Amino acid sequence: MPAAPARSLVHNEALGGALDLWGRFTGPDGCERAPGQWMPASGELIRGRLDRIRLDLLTIDARRFAVARTARHVARTAGTRHIVVVQLAGSSVLTPADGRPPVRLELGDVSYGDPTTCYRWEFSGAPTLLMLRTPLAALPLAPASLRPILGSPFAADEGHARLAVGFAREVLADAALLSGSSGPRAVQDAVGLFASMLADRLARAAPEDPTQPAFERAVDHIARHLAEPLTVAGIARENGMSPRYLQTIFARRGLSVSGWIRGRRLESARLALLDPAWAGIDIAQVAFAHGFADHSHFTRCFRAAFGETPSRWRGRAGS
Repeated sequence: MPAAPARSLVHNEALGGALDLWGRFTGPDGCERAPGQWMPASGELIRGRLDRIRLDLLTIDARRFAVARTARHVARTAGTRHIVVVQLAGSSVLTPADGRPPVRLELGDVSYGDPTTCYRWEFSGAPTLLMLRTPLAALPLAPASLRPILGSPFAADEGHARLAVGFAREVLADAALLSGSSGPRAVQDAVGLFASMLADRLARAAPEDPTQPAFERAVDHIARHLAEPLTVAGIARENGMSPRYLQTIFARRGLSVSGWIRGRRLESARLALLDPAWAGIDIAQVAFAHGFADHSHFTRCFRAAFGETPSRWRGRAGS
């Protein structure tokens, strides 16, 4: 189902089962736990879910434990390309296995992480975490473009972070909203606020990029014309640049123009398939209205991005 149960109190095996895909857990004694046999602890997991997007609020009643994310876990969660963590209680230290410096998260810190990297994450002080995990297409930001803020914590109580974290916590606290028909859209709204937060943080943390105004003009043009035919030459012409320059400013951010257009069209179409206003419109028409000229091409792209067909996605949403 796109929207998970609003709230669940989980203990020991259930808590481990909910999180074992993410890493190998060890308890306060330092000994590993088998999958499902987590640790002498209880906790509460509130999860809002939209396909492969997961927004979690996790509270664990354990004073000390650790998570080791191995290559096996990375492979099992290969669809996750972005992760944002907010330390709402307790503290933690995440040590990447690739030699990068440890990341220390104190109370109220936000961190953007790399889910494709192995690490050891040690917790203390009965932590509470707000976590957002998304596939590549869910955020209009490429992991490569976010490298300047990777592993650099910032405060959750100011600017865009305050808005994003506050809204996400309110969504997860509202059981009726989260489990109702509008739950998936509320999760998507939270994702949008986190994207704005990361973009704002990146703008303040990264050195000034002279290509940024041109990139923003191109992205804005694409957003306003998603349902129309779009070409590199046409976008470049409408924004006063050469096609080669347009491709260059996307490439330096780890993106391609065509990939960006496809990702934004897919996200827009996926939300339309959840919208009651589009319930009576067949999928081919939804595809056409969001810039896809061919139903079968839309279906192939949708399955590649989200792991299922548009019809199955719409059917699960309706259920």
